[in-house]
Amino acid sequence: MFNKTSLLIALLGSCLIAPLQADTSTSLTATQTQQTASDEAAWKTYLATSKKLRKADQDFLNAELKTLGKKEPELPEYTKEFGFEVKQAPDWFKSTEGKRVMDVILSFQTPSGGWSKRTDMSKAVRKPGQAFGVEAGYIPTFDNGATSTQLQLLAQAYQATGDARYAAAFSKGLAFIITAQYPNGGWPQNYPLVGKYHDHITYNDALMSDLMAMLHKVAKAKNEFAFVTKEQQQAAQASLTRALDCVLKTQVIANGKLTIWGAQHDAKTLKPAQARAYEMVSLSSSESVWMLDLLMDLDKPSADIIKSVHAAAAWYEQTQILGKVWERGAATLTDDVKAPPVWARFYEIGTNKPVFGDRDGSIFYEVGKVSEERRAGYAWYTTAPNKVLKKYAKWSKTYPR
Repeated sequence: MFNKTSLLIALLGSCLIAPLQADTSTSLTATQTQQTASDEAAWKTYLATSKKLRKADQDFLNAELKTLGKKEPELPEYTKEFGFEVKQAPDWFKSTEGKRVMDVILSFQTPSGGWSKRTDMSKAVRKPGQAFGVEAGYIPTFDNGATSTQLQLLAQAYQATGDARYAAAFSKGLAFIITAQYPNGGWPQNYPLVGKYHDHITYNDALMSDLMAMLHKVAKAKNEFAFVTKEQQQAAQASLTRALDCVLKTQVIANGKLTIWGAQHDAKTLKPAQARAYEMVSLSSSESVWMLDLLMDLDKPSADIIKSVHAAAAWYEQTQILGKVWERGAATLTDDVKAPPVWARFYEIGTNKPVFGDRDGSIFYEVGKVSEERRAGYAWYTTAPNKVLKKYAKWSKTYPR
C-alpha cells in the first residue's frame, strides 16, 4: 500500500519549475545547475507517484474481479453531470435520502482518492467488481468539476452531521489534489496521468480555478471547512501558493503585454498548447474568465496578482465585440444594438483575431467555415466576461492600477 502522507510531504517540498533565462552560449552557474537537478528530481518523483497510484487503483479493481471470477468490470450508470445537487441545506444531509446519496458518493471514491465524471452517483452504492466510472480515461479526474465537487459536498455533510466517514474521505481527497499538482503548480486534467493532451496544465472547464478555489477555502478554514486541521490548512495554502505562481507564469505575453491564458498549457514549457483537434493553441476568453474571477477573490493579493488582474481585464475590454449576438450553430454573428458585449472563445496570439477550429485540425477566422456539426456542438462565443468585468469595476477601486 502507498503512504499518502509521505507522498504529500515529498511533493510539498518539491521546487518550482523556473525556465532558465541565461544566454545559451554561457555555462550554467552552480545555483542553476542545482535548481535544474532539483527540478528533474521533483518531476521524477511526481511521475513515479502517478504510476504507483494508477497501479494501486487497477490492482484494487482487479482483486475484486478475481474474487468474483470476472474478467471485465460492470459499468455504473451514465449521467451528464453527477446525478445529485451540490447545494443542499444542512438538514438534507441528516435525511434518509441525503445519507443514501452520500453513501453512494463515498463508494465511488477511488483508492487513489478522486472521483470520475459522467457517473451517476445518486442511484446505487458501487458494487464490488464495478468500475469507479463510466469513462476509463477519466477515472479519476478533475474535469467538469469532478473531485472538487465531491469534496465540497463532503465538507458540507461533515459539518451537518459530524459523521467521521465524511471527514476521512475529504482528507483523502484533499491529499489526492495536492499529490496530483505538478511540481510547477499546475494540474493535469486527469490524475493519475493518462497521456496526450490530458496531461496539459488545464484551465479548460474551470479546472484550475475550481481546485484553487477549494484550496483557498480549506486554507481559510471557515464555514463548512472549519473542521480541517492546521496541517491541512498549511498544506492547502502551500499548494495554492504554488498554483498562483503557475498562473502568473502561464499568463500569456503578446507584443510585450500581459494578456490572458490558454485553455491548456504544456506541463513543462508552460506555453499554450493544443487539446482536441478543434481546440487550437490560442488565448481562451471563456477559460480565462474563471481564473480572473478567482484572482479577485484572493485576500491581500500580491503586486504581481494585482498587475495580472488589471492586464487581463484590459485585454477583455479591448477585444469585446459590440452590437452582435451569436446563436449556437449559426454561421455568422447577427446585429443587435441592445446586445451585451460578446467575445469569441479563442483568439490568435499576437493579433487577437477570433479563431475557430474543426475536427480535422483546420483553423479558420470565420465561424461560418467550421463544419455544421462543430458549429452546433461547441460554444464558439461567450458573454461570460461581462459578469467578471462588473466585478472588476468594484475590485479596481480597492486595488487601482
